[in-house]
Amino acid sequence: MEFIELAELCDKGSSDLAQKDLVFDSGIYPVYGAPGEITKVDFFHQSKPYLGLIKDGAGVGRVMQLPANSSVIGTIQYIFPKENVDLKYLYYLIKYLDLGKANTGATIPHIYFKDYKKRKVKVREYSEQKHIGQILELIDSHLRTYKKVLEQYDLLIKSRFVEMFGDIRESGRFKVKKWKDVVDIFNGKDYKTVQVDIGGYPVYGSGGIIARASEYICPAKTIIIGRKGSINNPILVNEKFWNVDTAFGIVPRETIDTNYLFYFCKQYNFNHLNKATTLPSLTKRDLLEIEINIPSFEEQETFSRFVGQINKLKSDVQKSIDETQLLMDSLMQEYFG
Repeated sequence: MEFIELAELCDKGSSDLAQKDLVFDSGIYPVYGAPGEITKVDFFHQSKPYLGLIKDGAGVGRVMQLPANSSVIGTIQYIFPKENVDLKYLYYLIKYLDLGKANTGATIPHIYFKDYKKRKVKVREYSEQKHIGQILELIDSHLRTYKKVLEQYDLLIKSRFVEMFGDIRESGRFKVKKWKDVVDIFNGKDYKTVQVDIGGYPVYGSGGIIARASEYICPAKTIIIGRKGSINNPILVNEKFWNVDTAFGIVPRETIDTNYLFYFCKQYNFNHLNKATTLPSLTKRDLLEIEINIPSFEEQETFSRFVGQINKLKSDVQKSIDETQLLMDSLMQEYFG
């Protein structure tokens, strides 16, 4: 198999648009940044479909397929396929290359075309590129469908919660207690002295698993709330785990069902308790003062059984996602590795 440099398949372009200078919702043409579409304006810079590559900041190296009659802000690199290069093929190729791993910059990560354009890639005829792009796009569409189903299941649980218990801010319908009367909060600790490579218990930060530990702090069925950083993303953990010092472990007492408390947390806006000016932060004292409606335990259990039924369905969908992703990964390795 013959190899060439990535630069022989694509050209780059730059944008001088700054998000702060945009007049929001002033037109019909989308402008994209790292999170996706930012707004719509009354102009566009690209008349044909293209790729956008995040070159600075969070998500550096992530590539997006973007439509005709749109633009990007300055933190996104335009990537244009050369003649006889299929756009979808180029998208999956760059995605496979995972260019963000080669980022530079101690504070704000960034990547440069002059560096990644030298990456060696396989030479393929246009017809073969198009075939590969269509296959991978079909698999990708299945992944998006499965993930959408998971989102719909989550919305179903939220709707059931509201149907049974109303808005979490409602008063008068149920007894109201403060968290200090119905939950225990476990502070996290540094995990370096208990870290192991395999086995043990998961180590959780506010964003998920980051390591393994030989010991645990929190029991199974504990809810994680970020102490710093990601403070508005509760996570329910169904096994024993170690939590780091930027994450609180919230354990319900006997009057509160775990699923009821978790979906209360999913709807509660913890940002209201943030008093920091830079990195979002929560205090244990403020959490313990949160007020929560207390339905009968029988009602909570009814809701919890419903959650259990939906979670079984979600587990089946997640299995399909995992198997489909495995297929995608193996094909990308075959085509691009």
